[in-house]
Amino acid sequence: MTERKGKLKKPTMVDVAAKAGVTIGTVSHVINKTAPISEETTERVLEAIQELGYKPNSIARALRTKKSYVIGFLLPDVTNDFYSPVLSSFIDSAYRDGYTVLVVSYQYSGKREAVEMERLADKNVDGILLFNGADDLALLRQMKADGMPVVLADRRMEGIDLPTVEFDNITTAREVVGLMHRRGYRRIGFLAESTRLQNLKDRYEGYLEGLAENGLEVRPEFIYISEDMEMDNLEKGYSYIKRVLADTKREDLPDSIFATTDLLAIGAARAFKEAGFRIPEEVGVVGFDNISFTDFVEPKLTTVEQDKVLMGRVAWEIMKETLAGESGEARHVVLPQKIILKGSC
Repeated sequence: MTERKGKLKKPTMVDVAAKAGVTIGTVSHVINKTAPISEETTERVLEAIQELGYKPNSIARALRTKKSYVIGFLLPDVTNDFYSPVLSSFIDSAYRDGYTVLVVSYQYSGKREAVEMERLADKNVDGILLFNGADDLALLRQMKADGMPVVLADRRMEGIDLPTVEFDNITTAREVVGLMHRRGYRRIGFLAESTRLQNLKDRYEGYLEGLAENGLEVRPEFIYISEDMEMDNLEKGYSYIKRVLADTKREDLPDSIFATTDLLAIGAARAFKEAGFRIPEEVGVVGFDNISFTDFVEPKLTTVEQDKVLMGRVAWEIMKETLAGESGEARHVVLPQKIILKGSC
């Protein structure tokens, strides 16, 4: 008869404390970040945890601290390349502070945004990072009244004071139009999937300011805005400009396109090239975001670079401060951008 082996005893916090030569309370403070512990002691505790293979009981921890250590990340489109580095940076930063990130997409739908926000709150997340979003003032006021920490990314908000991190889209869009003017373009078109979102509204405002600043006329027939392009930017931007080219005489077309995203710009550039236009000689094209695709099209796309890794990191720092209640006032951070000259303009 073979002897039945008993289960291996799981290491406990007591074991960790003994191995690290500290008290159980010190181990708890290191794990839960509930008190300042010296770097040397923290390192000893972490080494003991790793060597013993100790895993804190997350359920017990949540009950004890009344925190789930989960943050909701709500964004409009998980397939858009712009969000990946922001999300990755945010997740890495949160992970280093002991948090998990739950990612949800609302597909540019205001109704779905509200549903997903409420679902995240029902899952007892400690806070929510809302990327973009629109027509949601009542929802955000309710979340604030319910005590749910919400940080806004890539937007700002009138009517409620919530912490935000955004890029300076108005200034940058104005500078893009100035660049296009200096390069000899006079009939500058504007291509956008929507102006419902604040960042896109700001780019449109900057476009109009840039035209005025450079003495250029606003030509409504050169302003191409359609919510139909919110999803599948690349294909929808291409199809939209194909229709414009089919319905418009060559002499009535703009001599350049400023698009609110790189994918729209790449789609538009393809449509122009297929119609026989040379880029940038006959049509200039400028995008926004500097995603990886911009170096793999011909000519390479002139675009606006946004430090997406920095945005993710700053968004987490603001979230962490908000969770800790370190400031009575909501923090607002505006990040700079820069134009990256390539071959399309």
